[in-house]
Amino acid sequence: MLQIEACTEPTDDLRDLVAEYEASLPGDLRHGSLEPFEVAFVARLDGVPAGCVALERHEPSRAILKRLFVRPGFRKHGVARALIDALIERARADGYGRVALDTNRERLEPAYRLYRALGFREVDPYAEVSYRCPTFMELTL
Repeated sequence: MLQIEACTEPTDDLRDLVAEYEASLPGDLRHGSLEPFEVAFVARLDGVPAGCVALERHEPSRAILKRLFVRPGFRKHGVARALIDALIERARADGYGRVALDTNRERLEPAYRLYRALGFREVDPYAEVSYRCPTFMELTL
């Protein structure tokens, strides 16, 4: 059974998932530690931590989706979509008009395809990032 839990402070499970996410990325795409966030979501499949995502406030009308990660053994079970759905629902409830993100369309293609399938579109950069060739995307709520 898939469950999504919201947290406003880092938990051990969230820290572990973010560390695993960072380690899974090519060195030049790594972000570093999880910066302050408004809310994060941890997905559990049959009670086991399976993935995470965080929402960060960027400006009054725009939230940023950060650190979407699903452990390899839990992929293809709808975990990423459920995490994004929970984040979007929370962003709407908190009054945001848009959710933005940055990814790399060539090197993180499965994530890029999922974002496109959920209605995200490419947009001009909204912030500076620490890696080369970012793809900025946004969903109007």
